[in-house]
Amino acid sequence: MTVLKKQYDPIGKAVNDYFHGIKGDSILVRTDIAEDEVLSPSYFFRSFEQMPVQEREALKRCKGKVLDIGAGAGAHSIWLKEKGLEVVSIDISPLSCETMRERGLNNVLCSNIYSVTDLKFDTILLLMNGAGVAQTLPGLTFLFNHLKNLLNPGGKILADSSDLLYLFTDENGDSWIDIASDTYYGEMEYQLSYKNVKGKKFPWLFVDPDTLTEYAEKSGFSVADKVLGEHFDYLVELTLA
Repeated sequence: MTVLKKQYDPIGKAVNDYFHGIKGDSILVRTDIAEDEVLSPSYFFRSFEQMPVQEREALKRCKGKVLDIGAGAGAHSIWLKEKGLEVVSIDISPLSCETMRERGLNNVLCSNIYSVTDLKFDTILLLMNGAGVAQTLPGLTFLFNHLKNLLNPGGKILADSSDLLYLFTDENGDSWIDIASDTYYGEMEYQLSYKNVKGKKFPWLFVDPDTLTEYAEKSGFSVADKVLGEHFDYLVELTLA
């Protein structure tokens, strides 16, 4: 994903408005496999206590120099900075990056993660279904291979995702996934809008834990731990084997 232009940056516009006291409107979330949903900009400003269990656990496991990928309004980065950790916050949303700087984060990159090649970290965070930045299942291999080059010896990745199989499962527990399909069931297409700002459609990946483990191991990682969330979501801690 490339850096967004401001006219196609609905999340950035929403969080920037919210930070400056302009409230009342929600982000409209459209996908190709589920009903439309709305997301309050306040979600990007939640406190540690308001975060789901897997996010809280991920933050507590961070060490050393941290890269927060898809940092949004900086909720995770700010908590880590307050705990004394060095944090680099990266996002492709220019308005989100402006908001993070205004909130006191002084190491913010408005960039695609694949443009980062000359920095090293002890912890890499991929939260809020952050593994989705891979966009597709084949992209997961590309992502892992890139991120392992950004890790210091002994470093780790903390990533979360969700298994969307429940969307394709009836009340009897029977699923209707087409196993012959060339497309993985967790590959979705998103389009977001906020007020008069309409983003372009983009792919996003939700990956089940077994498949994520398989792809991580193929890229040289070991799954050190797995933490289950409350609704088919989970956190994994990956270390280089």
